Amino acid sequence: MKEVIKEFIDDLKSENFAGAHEVMEKKWKSYKKISHPKTKLLKGFINGATAYELVKRGNIDGAKRLWGVYEKYLPLMDNECEEYEFFVKADEILQSLKDERLS
Repeated sequence: MKEVIKEFIDDLKSENFAGAHEVMEKKWKSYKKISHPKTKLLKGFINGATAYELVKRGNIDGAKRLWGVYEKYLPLMDNECEEYEFFVKADEILQSLKDERLS
């Protein structure tokens, strides 16, 4: 899982939001099949990345809706999980773009 999040973070840093979506979606699909506890959190991060891809495509209203889904799932970040620091880093990147791109 850590490698997936690292790749997700790298894609966010390079503003490859569609790529970030894709890498996280693969993991989300595998987790969804087994009802893994992190499934909804991953869904949130997928929506966060996709929101910025929609901004790039000029769909601000759609981006704002997806951002709401992202924020809905953020409370599921568990500081006890081994990937917590990576989830925090991904969130920091996504949040840093919010004022600039979703206002």
